[in-house]
Amino acid sequence: MIKSFINNLKEKIDLRFNNLKIQQHFNSQIQFNYLQLKSLFSESTFTPMTTWSISPSTILHVLNDISINQPKNIIEFGSGISTIYIAKLIKLNKLKVKFFVVESDNTWIDQMKKELKLNDLENFIEFIHAPIVKISNDLTYKNQTTWYDIKILKSILGDIKYFDLILVDGPIGSSSSFARYSAIPFLFNKISNNCRIYLDDVDRKDEKEITKQWEIKLGVKPEIIERYAYFNLKKGFDTKPFQLL
Repeated sequence: MIKSFINNLKEKIDLRFNNLKIQQHFNSQIQFNYLQLKSLFSESTFTPMTTWSISPSTILHVLNDISINQPKNIIEFGSGISTIYIAKLIKLNKLKVKFFVVESDNTWIDQMKKELKLNDLENFIEFIHAPIVKISNDLTYKNQTTWYDIKILKSILGDIKYFDLILVDGPIGSSSSFARYSAIPFLFNKISNNCRIYLDDVDRKDEKEITKQWEIKLGVKPEIIERYAYFNLKKGFDTKPFQLL
């Protein structure tokens, strides 16, 4: 009986130790990725990052994609720290790209514009203020009822033939069940053959199911990296962030 107790205790200790090693590696990877991002800005500036922010790994992956594949049209749903970094990269590398950012909160857009102006980045983004409204059933999933106002989106994006990078980090989950599902159905006819698509927060139940539905609709199996899903419609250069051993 004592031997059994000791073996069980050893198993629990080993499991705890392995979990700590995994968490330590995860934390080290995020820190490494953040340091790479930080190099884009001088020490005289501060880029805010909160618990709501998209992870440094996701942002770095997006920046790698932009640098290597040089998309012509980028759209981001939900603005934040990633918006600032993308704009900075566009400016720094003198990229010829249109960068649209869809946001439902006008107050937040004003705040974002202040941050961008501080870094002389306001001319590299086109904000689209599209409030959250009820939308038609053909763009929703299950009991989802709302998304961004598609009338506004269509009026501004109508002349854009395709997008080759899509980043989905909005709307906020509390706006509706499966709140972020509609991005791909709405843009489906504007997705280029070599598009890269990112969906954040796939550690949540709704986003997990959205990922499965997008996989069916796109016919592409995503990679799940940390807490985001990555759909690569055309295999090419590997743009994932450098991984620590």
